[in-house]
Amino acid sequence: MLELELLPGAGVTLPAGAGTLAFGMSSDEVDHILAAATGVHRAMQCMTLARADYAELRHAHDAWLSGVLHDHRWSTVATFGNVVLSVAGGGPGRTDSLCGIAIDTAAPVDTASATAVVWDGVDLFGHPAEDIVSVLPGPTRPSAPAAPDVTVGPLGLWLRGQASALGGWSQLLLLDTPNGWEQCCTGVFACAAGGDGFTGILR
Repeated sequence: MLELELLPGAGVTLPAGAGTLAFGMSSDEVDHILAAATGVHRAMQCMTLARADYAELRHAHDAWLSGVLHDHRWSTVATFGNVVLSVAGGGPGRTDSLCGIAIDTAAPVDTASATAVVWDGVDLFGHPAEDIVSVLPGPTRPSAPAAPDVTVGPLGLWLRGQASALGGWSQLLLLDTPNGWEQCCTGVFACAAGGDGFTGILR
């Protein structure tokens, strides 16, 4: 089984010795490392929203977290077995550097295609969601009051997308900082005043 290892605060080590995506890398450096992966492609963007489209930072923040705020330099997607990895720049004051790594998984066709997504020896997608949360460092909390997903501040980690088969997580976002986002709020995963990435965009 292939293994993709999360390194909170540092980045992600890719399977089979393909290298490490380190926070702070440029988009060209990231593309160079991902070029050796199978299934590498440029993501199609149905929207190309920019910071200038938002009068308030909190809405730009929400758009960035949800993947609506795009930058064409950060559209490379790589597939490792059953795992799809995408990258993002444009986090807290770092539009030119790697700030976020998103990972999605689906049930593998066979075990030979499975890739474990691991933090500290724990396969984050391979166990029931509540078992994973029980071994993560606190504090953990929902990203919003009624959300089924969980954020782990000390790791800069957002777990979401519970899969029905195992009741486990199927998506995550790893950020380079557990602290605030620009001047809009004190948290990185949500704004206290509320954010809406579609404000002023969809009418």
